[in-house]
Amino acid sequence: MFGTYQAIALCQRADEDLIVEMAEIVFPDFVHRNQNANGLRLRVVGDFGDERTLQFAADQFQILLGILRAWRPGAGQRADEFRPGIGKGAIQDEHGNQVLMVGSVISHRRMGGEVELYANQAKIALESSSHLRDALWLYGRRDRNAADFYMIYEFAKKEFSGPKGITAALGISKNDMDRLKQSANNLAPIYGGRHAKTTGPAPWDVEDQQKFISTFLTKWIVYRVPPRT
Repeated sequence: MFGTYQAIALCQRADEDLIVEMAEIVFPDFVHRNQNANGLRLRVVGDFGDERTLQFAADQFQILLGILRAWRPGAGQRADEFRPGIGKGAIQDEHGNQVLMVGSVISHRRMGGEVELYANQAKIALESSSHLRDALWLYGRRDRNAADFYMIYEFAKKEFSGPKGITAALGISKNDMDRLKQSANNLAPIYGGRHAKTTGPAPWDVEDQQKFISTFLTKWIVYRVPPRT
């Protein structure tokens, strides 16, 4: 039995376009445009009264979002992440005047078949590494922070048997891994710091860590693709 769920809304149409394009390769026939409304639909096989079917659809879309975010660090913002804690609706001052706020529009520059190439690499990599799959799922979650970034690093430590294995396989330096750890330990809890009490400065802010993890994940994806013979 086929059926569809409404996907988590994304802030940018450009991100939706990329998710559709990547999904056609990574999870064929899974993501579709909703022709009658905004947003995307997730097409799956299963019992739609079963919570496991819903969870399966949610997990696959979250992995796709992680793949997109690894490809472009600033991409893939979910609508439910946009200014969290503030409800939707008009902004008013004490006199009842309304203020309209317009979000920025992101346009992703693509060269030739780079999206298709990357999506094929991601598909192969997912099939060969459960740790990478878990890391990409984590990177697609809502409200990523320093603790999430460090957990992705911990998945990689399992995959490559520690930091030395990561350096040998991916070319990630020990210094950068140390910076990630120090940042995760010493950022304020509001940014996902792992401890209530910090012991020193954080070398990287959340944006720096996000860029590092995106590069980290793309290298991991490429590493998992067998070389052509």
